[in-house]
Amino acid sequence: MDRRYTIICQCCRVNNSPSSSAESRDSCPTTERLVDKIMAFRDVALSADTLEKARIFLADTLAVGVAGRCEAVSDKVFSAAQGWSANGEGDVRILGRPDVRLSPHAAAVVNGTQIHCLEWDALHEPSVVIALCTTTAALISETETSDISLDETLRALVLGVETAVFFGAGSQTHPRFFRPSTAGLMGASVALAYLRKFTRTQMFDLLGLAYSQVSGTMQAHWEGSEVLPLQIGIAARAALTAADLAAAGICAPHDIIDGKFGYFSLIETASNLDAQFAQWAAPWKIEEVAHKPFPAGRATQATLTALIDLAAQNSFGMDDISSIKVHVPPLIMLLVGREYNPNMSAAYARLCMQFIAPMMIRDGRIDPRLFTSDHMASAQAEADAAKVRCTLDGNPDPNALSPQTIEIALNDGQVITQFVDIPYGSPGRPMDRADQIAKADFCFETAGYRGNAHALFEAIFAVSENISMRDVLDCVTN
Repeated sequence: MDRRYTIICQCCRVNNSPSSSAESRDSCPTTERLVDKIMAFRDVALSADTLEKARIFLADTLAVGVAGRCEAVSDKVFSAAQGWSANGEGDVRILGRPDVRLSPHAAAVVNGTQIHCLEWDALHEPSVVIALCTTTAALISETETSDISLDETLRALVLGVETAVFFGAGSQTHPRFFRPSTAGLMGASVALAYLRKFTRTQMFDLLGLAYSQVSGTMQAHWEGSEVLPLQIGIAARAALTAADLAAAGICAPHDIIDGKFGYFSLIETASNLDAQFAQWAAPWKIEEVAHKPFPAGRATQATLTALIDLAAQNSFGMDDISSIKVHVPPLIMLLVGREYNPNMSAAYARLCMQFIAPMMIRDGRIDPRLFTSDHMASAQAEADAAKVRCTLDGNPDPNALSPQTIEIALNDGQVITQFVDIPYGSPGRPMDRADQIAKADFCFETAGYRGNAHALFEAIFAVSENISMRDVLDCVTN
């Protein structure tokens, strides 16, 4: 047997003694490099700007999780999850559902599903990782059952996003697995380990336990299945399980990054892990996260941005248009270039440019409450979809989300073109505070939730060491 794997097996048999722990680390130097960075985070002072971004995107993620209550899949998942808690009860509240509590693991599934089900949650564009959803869902369960400050929660969120992006970045191919759940699970697990003050040895096992539960493929995305957002909830639950098992002393595989069957052998393909390590905290990836102003997946946001810009400059409606051509990179074609289908699910429709673009032109916004079978299968929706076509733009980058070029041909022969390199909501074109709060207000309205978005932002931006994460959750659960 290969000596390297013999050492790991021996390590597992001696209950993580100091000497065996050192042998294990020697056998997996790449994992050791990552653990070094994670453990060093405890002594890192985060800048005001980094913490500002963490506050902004925590507020955004909680708000879209409230909005997710309006989607039918959330009620189905909630119904199932009630059976996973003793007597249908527990200690953890559910976003947008007052007077409801579930067990931590059951709540993580529901909150994770709600956060992602409307495709409205924030994205780290360079890595194509929707990096906050899984970590936030796991942190809700953790902070509801422990007395954890908002400040510590924000730090855990920054670390979770950084770790998720590490596992999601660097791939040279289209995603095969659903990065928000696979990379997201790794990030969420590390965030929990930070709050639980895991030792170095526990961190090795935590990573192995998380990796051993990695799941979620792009097939659900491709089909527009209700399982797509559920994969986030499952990943958040898996993160809690990994943390619990590591705390109990379970020894896990350690060579999980570039080992024979490691993450970058099976899940992703990374050409240069040294480059990924060099990018750790340079800058903190929370600073590169983009809002999704519209509940339609990040791949549609550049086109929707263009339509807003064009509407401000021109006067036309959908009935004035003969065709819309959207020139996109290959990843955009993969994600949202799908054909309209009158029998499509809401999850499919949110990722269908042929349905989304006409909705923006007709309504001036994307309303999650309109993703009903009657609306999606209407004769108007079918006629509008026939006017929209996505085409490849020749971009060689398999992970590029932009630029995109939109050509609108009007019935009178006029052709209007808009090039979008930086979509609205990106770090280069950010939403201002008024727009952030307006989005949260719309999220609450969408869910029929009586909360106040201003109160949510006031709680998250309060400068006080006495603010707990529970205080923040009061604004989205009561």
